[in-house]
Amino acid sequence: MIIIIDEASAKLASFYYHDEIFKPKWKSVTDMSSASDELQEKLPGALLEKLPDELQKKLPDELQNNLCVYEIKDNSGYTEYADNAEKTNIENIRITEKVTDCIWIVSSSQQKQIADSLGIASVGEPQCGTRYAVESLAELDIEYLERVRRRYNHIPWDIGETDRCLIRELSLSDLPALYELYAKPGMTDYVEPLYDYETELEYQKAYIENMYGFYEYGMWLVFSKETGKLIGRAGLEHDELGYMIAPELQNRGYATEVCRFIIDYARENTDFEELYCRIDERNEASLRLAKKLGFTNSGHVDGDIHATIYRKNIKNIKNNEKH
Repeated sequence: MIIIIDEASAKLASFYYHDEIFKPKWKSVTDMSSASDELQEKLPGALLEKLPDELQKKLPDELQNNLCVYEIKDNSGYTEYADNAEKTNIENIRITEKVTDCIWIVSSSQQKQIADSLGIASVGEPQCGTRYAVESLAELDIEYLERVRRRYNHIPWDIGETDRCLIRELSLSDLPALYELYAKPGMTDYVEPLYDYETELEYQKAYIENMYGFYEYGMWLVFSKETGKLIGRAGLEHDELGYMIAPELQNRGYATEVCRFIIDYARENTDFEELYCRIDERNEASLRLAKKLGFTNSGHVDGDIHATIYRKNIKNIKNNEKH
């Protein structure tokens, strides 16, 4: 990840003091001879030509002399790939130095406008007008910056991994594979089918923007680490656990493996005291899984979908407890 920030703001940002993580690469935008051709074109001399006319006259000195550029060499184990097969290798981290690799920590609304004109993600304090705002730059950390960069560039976030699976957010490029999954025998016996393609596309755009973007959780995709192929969906719809696994992999422990990960994720990353499952009593496989995971019948029924509601307390269980 490439971080652009002016000298004054850098001194207020918490990562400024963490030299073991945050390494300067170029002292200023005029000192980028080792950068990729794309960055050299976008940021230094040619940058001024891309600005609105009224900004060209106001910020040339700031752009040429005061903006520092830094590079994060290790993005906490997260890959840069949206391709399913490549994403299965979570150790394969690369810095490609594209504009989409950049995030600008802006200190003014003018900088925010410049970032927008260049297609660069930005974050700043509320007065800067960025969509992602923090009360103080001292609150920033590397993980938050990486999330903002990915949200801006529509790059799905890797949620985590199990022994056999990679769990990550849905990208719009995943829709064809999702339709293939839902078309398999029995997949929609107890869940709603997908909409027609155009409707589903618009629905998922809003879902990514609002559910992932606001809550940082939702229904995720499950990929096989061995093949890179989509094999299921699982995740959290607020305090409700949902899951589905391709029929050819059922009864092989995949759903148990993934759901245990998600329960641990909810315990560590949400304020939920309990999780719930809504299960059609005819769905014997799902009932067995819920009971195996420690869910119990709450005594309530959702009459709209003819499902019994099962519950599990997740906050009074130690993280290292064997399930």
